[in-house]
Amino acid sequence: MTGRKKKTSVLAQLFLAARAGRTALSARLAEQDLYPGQDAVLLALDDDAGISLRDLATRLAVRPPTITKTMARLSAQGLIEKRPSPDDARQSHAFLTGKGEALVGEVKAAQKAVEQAAFAGFSGRERKRLRKLLKRIDANFGAPPAEIEEEKDVPHEVP
Repeated sequence: MTGRKKKTSVLAQLFLAARAGRTALSARLAEQDLYPGQDAVLLALDDDAGISLRDLATRLAVRPPTITKTMARLSAQGLIEKRPSPDDARQSHAFLTGKGEALVGEVKAAQKAVEQAAFAGFSGRERKRLRKLLKRIDANFGAPPAEIEEEKDVPHEVP
């Protein structure tokens, strides 16, 4: 035995990093009484108030029953409200309540804090390169090619 550690595959390391990031974000969201996935719904409604539940499910790439369950929880928490469509009685549209709108800032702050922790010590150039590589992986799995946005090479470090 040579005493060498077995190398983790790149894909396995990617999954581990993603899980660690999601776990860190989940812990911060739990402080706001949010479950994983609810943050994405709140942010989507902040961007597109009144979106139909069907379109919300499509936007978040989840099945309609998942949106229904998430919306029920968020509604019970007083963060969102569903309103019937004025054009189609079969559809509902989702809106943030005042309480939900107030929580959006906390969600964004939690995401920013986790990102800063994850990329502590990374240069802006390293972050930009990683983003491009991750987009290529996404495209390899059949996702539509994303526009590669230009980002200033500003290091994000945890204070």
